[in-house]
Amino acid sequence: MMKEQTDTQELRLTELLILACLWMLFGFMLWYYLSAFHGIPVRVLASKILSYLLGSDFLNIIPNPDRHYLFQVQTTIPFRFPDGSREALGFIINPLIFGYGLPLLFGLVMASGVSFLRKLAVLLGGYTAVMLIQVWGVVWQSLKMMAFNFGEDTAQIISDAGISFELIALCYQLGVLILPPLVPIIIWVLANWTLIEQFTGYKPKKKL
Repeated sequence: MMKEQTDTQELRLTELLILACLWMLFGFMLWYYLSAFHGIPVRVLASKILSYLLGSDFLNIIPNPDRHYLFQVQTTIPFRFPDGSREALGFIINPLIFGYGLPLLFGLVMASGVSFLRKLAVLLGGYTAVMLIQVWGVVWQSLKMMAFNFGEDTAQIISDAGISFELIALCYQLGVLILPPLVPIIIWVLANWTLIEQFTGYKPKKKL
């Protein structure tokens, strides 16, 4: 009897993983092809934060003309390029490297056997969380590149703004390695705790 119950749970878990993978592929396509649209609030918020931190040294963030899902960070900092020309510093950032948790969460949510309204609520909450992670990533990658990639003059501007290089390195690593995969999983687990208990066999002790 116990063995039959275990086999049933393993089968259900396998079905969940297969469905999650299939939904994830579909979600990835939607996420990629609509990235120019769902990236707008990320660009606006990141631009406001960088403007607050850097003041007049920062200009704005615009979509890249060639690939609209990329962000083009523009500053007012004079920079001498390798060809000898001297223009305002600008560089490209890919916000998608901080947002791949959204199709991951989409796959897990759509594979879960909960109501449509509950799925929608979890996805909206997840989208908000992933958007904030992308804002975090874009801001700290911009500061990281200005602090370490474009010479002493640009690095001095970051230092004069009172931003620690150690803090930049820490927050950048969090934004790239830790937050993007971890936060969507935590959201899904918290939203499907009953399902987690079913698969793990965990039963909370009843108070006498």
